Amino acid sequence: MLDDANLIVTDTATICIFDLAAMAHRKDDVGDWWSLWQNREVEIKDGNALFLNVGDDGAYRIEVTQREGISLPGYCLATPSGIIFIGPGEEMSGGGFEPDGKWGGFFFAVNAPHQKVSISRDGNAISVNLQASQPFENEPIESIHL
Repeated sequence: MLDDANLIVTDTATICIFDLAAMAHRKDDVGDWWSLWQNREVEIKDGNALFLNVGDDGAYRIEVTQREGISLPGYCLATPSGIIFIGPGEEMSGGGFEPDGKWGGFFFAVNAPHQKVSISRDGNAISVNLQASQPFENEPIESIHL
């Protein structure tokens, strides 16, 4: 059973996954830069961030695993600092702000500079599997629809 630390409440029907160091170039951008699909598409394609469109505002439980050898499809995520933030879309870096977890979301440590991120959903439970990976380019998409 997951504790409340893994509960994310979003008012934008979006959950974001990223390493703050990979998104440092957006810190001083306008606060809602990510609301434009073209901006999200660039960051997903480059592996800097993942945006999960969960369809509805509300609370979601996140389970993070690190199972190796799983052949699920996934997305490349750059993790230069080794610390991934998973949280509500409204906590995305921008407007001079970077998330610290006090307004929702949590941090997760990894040991490789790139991760293959596989995502699945069962109701309001979202599973995120991280596997160390060689870098690869993601297909251009504006959000990952769950």
